[in-house]
Amino acid sequence: MTASHRATFRNSHPLGPWNLCLTHDPSLAGLYRAVNDFSTGLQAPILSFDDGRIDRTGLSATDGAHRIRCDGSFIFRDCHLLSRAATQQAERLLSDASLIVVHSLFRAHVAWARRWSLQHGKPYWIVPHGCLDPWGLRHRAVRKRLWLSLSGTPCLADADRVVFSSHKEHDKARRWLPKDNGVVVHWPVALPDLANRTDRRMRFRSTYGIPGDARLLLYVGRLHTMKRPTDTVRAFAAAAGSVGYLLIVGMDGNLTRSQVQAAIPPGMLQRIRVVGELNGTSLSDAMMASDVFVSLSRRENYGYALCDALAHGLPIIATPGHDIIGELPVGPSGDIACGWRLENDRLSSAAAAIARAVSCSAAELTSIGLIGREWATGNLSHRQFRSSLFSLTRIAHSPS
Repeated sequence: MTASHRATFRNSHPLGPWNLCLTHDPSLAGLYRAVNDFSTGLQAPILSFDDGRIDRTGLSATDGAHRIRCDGSFIFRDCHLLSRAATQQAERLLSDASLIVVHSLFRAHVAWARRWSLQHGKPYWIVPHGCLDPWGLRHRAVRKRLWLSLSGTPCLADADRVVFSSHKEHDKARRWLPKDNGVVVHWPVALPDLANRTDRRMRFRSTYGIPGDARLLLYVGRLHTMKRPTDTVRAFAAAAGSVGYLLIVGMDGNLTRSQVQAAIPPGMLQRIRVVGELNGTSLSDAMMASDVFVSLSRRENYGYALCDALAHGLPIIATPGHDIIGELPVGPSGDIACGWRLENDRLSSAAAAIARAVSCSAAELTSIGLIGREWATGNLSHRQFRSSLFSLTRIAHSPS
């Protein structure tokens, strides 16, 4: 955000907020996107306490973030501690801030924001981004629970708001909130114009050799065992191999593109495409070209990809690990009205849902997808996100 934009915003806004995050890097995918969404929604700059391992200042030309390198030594690089000079730099940057939005937990930036708040008599929010989920707390459990006991409890108590992306995330975190200061604000997604969907669908399919009338299922996500791309391949092969196609989209994680490719049965090589990472218009084209979105992920704190799919009018197949799924509209059968909610993580359940999806007519899939699109329009628009955040800033108050 330019200085002129910031000045214009602060003349019309009572607070002049800043975002404070850790190592703002595109490799963090959903977290990086969410921080950028808060920046856009609040028209608030980003200050990143970087881990110090590499110089990321070149990224600032793209995302506009201010970056301060923390102690990058082997012992302290995971703590995000600031030197005296770095602390003074951060204080200067936030000298005119009236609210800090703190992203993520378990590092020194949270306590730093609390000290800033107490010193200046100005509020801060905390956005946990799934840090208080029981699944995440199992990793480095002793260290995290020690932090919660020594630092987290007062930081969470003094926060003006603790902002969650879904009601389920909020419910799972309640035991760690010393007071009732949690609120739910759904992260936003773009709502594409579907008027030219047919043309974009045919162009994309032609590029990847997918017949125009074939059922195309879409996986979007990091290639990681938690998100189960290889299990998606197996479930698809068991259910829809003779009548459909599967497109796997995503950057390498603890699995590589070649490893996912190697998991494809020999007889399915012509029906499963592993295309790597797509972004922006290319990713939107992939969604326009698809018939059903499928995610077998064991855990999704929010699930941008699933919400993007809803916005594109795609029916979804999703496991119970998606926190947002409990808020989707429910049909007469008790299942979600915009797709198929799996009862468990078993491959047989996924294969059965895929088989049901590919057996639907094009008209049926379109009708199901439009229900999700309508829900996304009413709940996930950038306008709604901005309105929700501005409503919170109007009632923000200093910690007692």
